[in-house]
Amino acid sequence: MNPKIIEMLRRTSVPASSLGYIYLKDALDICWEDSTYIQALTKRLYPAIAQRENTTPTRVERAIRHATEIAFNKGDPDIYESLFGYSTLNIGHGKPTNGEFIATLIEQLRMENPESKRIALSGADPNEILESLKRGIGNEHLSL
Repeated sequence: MNPKIIEMLRRTSVPASSLGYIYLKDALDICWEDSTYIQALTKRLYPAIAQRENTTPTRVERAIRHATEIAFNKGDPDIYESLFGYSTLNIGHGKPTNGEFIATLIEQLRMENPESKRIALSGADPNEILESLKRGIGNEHLSL
């Protein structure tokens, strides 16, 4: 588990005692490794977390929603303003959806940790992956 993920969840006041915290850690870990999961929450991400945690995708979705509601309502409005562009003080705007919350945290983690680049492998061409890796670490270290 990436310690930056835990730090991000603490910063956003997600209650560590909730199941949603555990599921959000899993969600961020999975999306950190493969960002294509962000576009398929109900079909890929929630089932993957449910399998890891021996529960159902519906329970995963609900626990994450509950944890983000608590965090958004009790967290520091300045943190949410900087991450989402609005805060709990903005009456006209509700809390972010699960997808918005996860995607925004992943984007922030990537901006804060540019050295930790990830490649989405699902459906990617192996030669494109190899070329990306070569550009990143040099041709002398890789071959087909």
